[in-house]
Amino acid sequence: MVSLIISFYKNIPALDLILKSLGRQSCKDFEVIIAEDADNKETKVFLDEQRLKYFFHIEHVWHEDVAFRKTKINNDAVKVSKSEKLVFIDGDCVLHSKFIETYNTCIEEGKYFYGRRVMLGPKITDKLYASRNLKYFNLPRLLLSDSKEKQEALYIPFRRSRTNDSREIWGCNWGVLKKYLVGVNGFDEDYTKPCFGEDLDVGWRLKAQFGLKLTSLKNRAIQYHLHHPMNWNDLIEAQGRIIFDKKRMAGNAVCSNGIKKLP
Repeated sequence: MVSLIISFYKNIPALDLILKSLGRQSCKDFEVIIAEDADNKETKVFLDEQRLKYFFHIEHVWHEDVAFRKTKINNDAVKVSKSEKLVFIDGDCVLHSKFIETYNTCIEEGKYFYGRRVMLGPKITDKLYASRNLKYFNLPRLLLSDSKEKQEALYIPFRRSRTNDSREIWGCNWGVLKKYLVGVNGFDEDYTKPCFGEDLDVGWRLKAQFGLKLTSLKNRAIQYHLHHPMNWNDLIEAQGRIIFDKKRMAGNAVCSNGIKKLP
């Protein structure tokens, strides 16, 4: 079984597409946890409706919308998860039909895993939002679309999972055994800005504490990122990097401000 944790903030049309893609997964043994970094009544109404449509269990955790607190709401989601296999995606990433199967098959001892994503262009994203139809997620249409990183759309089931410690996880597509994430006390809630640090920080701590090997699921754990204006800028990155560098230099693999609040 897999616990799929979706980091979410108010984009219900995107969440609708994600749930549709989950409804056609080849592996049915999973639960979905919506980790909402807000307290939006529309989300609750929407999810109540969706629970009647799908075979999988949908859990919803949320908190007051006061700032960027993705790390905190992800920790809350980990607390309620029922599986020993955790997979994390963002709320703007639609999934290939073999996505859950790939992680369910591959997650194992001594490793943590990452996949990659097709960067959908604005034109095909607009079509998806307008139609709410997954027919656009076929290879010929994607190749002819205005998308980038199209090579990531090619599903290669026989491709071997390869260790690649030169890469880093992205919070939009990665997975690990829960015992390892809990063992480093989850996500560090000191990261209060988007775009840098909150996922890279988990990566180095998993390596430092347990010696885990980062393993690629390229062309197997495939997702499609819906286009939107980027909220990345040099100032935000610099602020996150300062925190990240200080923490790496301190070398505390078990963060103090995580799932548990440590002295």
